[in-house]
Amino acid sequence: MKKYFCILALTTAMISTTSCGGDESNYGAADTTGTSVAIENIMTRTSVRQYTGQVIPDDTLDIILKAAMAAPSAINKQPWEFVIVKDQTKRDRIGEAIVGVGDKVKTAGAVVLVCGNSERFIEQAPEYWVQDCSAATENLLLAVNALKLGAVWCGVYPMTERVNEVRQILGLPENIIPLNVVTIGYPTAIETPKDKWDTAKIIVI
Repeated sequence: MKKYFCILALTTAMISTTSCGGDESNYGAADTTGTSVAIENIMTRTSVRQYTGQVIPDDTLDIILKAAMAAPSAINKQPWEFVIVKDQTKRDRIGEAIVGVGDKVKTAGAVVLVCGNSERFIEQAPEYWVQDCSAATENLLLAVNALKLGAVWCGVYPMTERVNEVRQILGLPENIIPLNVVTIGYPTAIETPKDKWDTAKIIVI
């Protein structure tokens, strides 16, 4: 219980740091020093592939998924669905079906599939679901990092063979399209974030 409240306090601190509400006198006063909790969390996020095997508690997963669902989506369609895979046999089969996932699902504390639900796609622009669910996935990864856990994003869509295999393994209906598999766990080691800052990739017009 004490651990849960510590996690909740950390999450609340993150939210309050980036909230648009609160003291209006500070509204628009950007912290350009890069020292805010939110900025630090973004800059320290990295892919973590090795875990201790300890199970992620359900209340911690709830915090992570709440953060994921706080992502923006086109005309607020929220086309995402999150499938938590607890059955080890199904995990192992997913690991066999997707190259590079096998070693991770064996020790992950949680395995989450981020999927799109075609019943909530925008009729005029259905492929926007990929952007929406990708935004939700990034929120998920940032929440994981804030909670001092580790995770890695493993792609499924748009590789048709992977999509079909994952659907078959989990018995997903046709309207649920798996975008990716995210393995989450307690890291076995501290990962060093990559410095991806590159001014050559900025175009000013």
